Amino acid sequence: ELAYQQPFDFLSGAWSNFGVQFNYTHVESEIQYLTSTGADSLKTDLTGLSKNAYNATLYYEGERFGARVSAAYRDDYLTVVPGRNNNDVEGTKGDTNIDVSASYKINGQWELTFEGLNLTDVYNDQWVDSAGDRASVYHHTGRQYFFGFRFKL
Repeated sequence: ELAYQQPFDFLSGAWSNFGVQFNYTHVESEIQYLTSTGADSLKTDLTGLSKNAYNATLYYEGERFGARVSAAYRDDYLTVVPGRNNNDVEGTKGDTNIDVSASYKINGQWELTFEGLNLTDVYNDQWVDSAGDRASVYHHTGRQYFFGFRFKL
């Protein structure tokens, strides 16, 4: 795993409020799976584990205004081993997702907020059978936008 964070405080003026965060993870790990009767099944990747994943964020943090844009990527990953109905495995396709958030402090008590989720409009794409790659779930939540406010006592 590699991680890097850099505030741009070495720059002058408003530019000093910017910064970046990055992380990258590469994992290779296998396990011997068993059937429901305890017999050996496949020896393959751990469920829920992508071999490669990264996150990147560009941010601005001022006295009253703050904003972030973040990208997250992960490779395909297995979700069920052994698969149901005599399929070898089940999995989820990898994706890249971009989110944004921003806030504005009106005063010491009130703050306006905004979030934009899934701006890349990624679908949840799950499949069955490593050879057949048949769709089992293709779910679409779409882009989501949230406006709000916070009040501090």
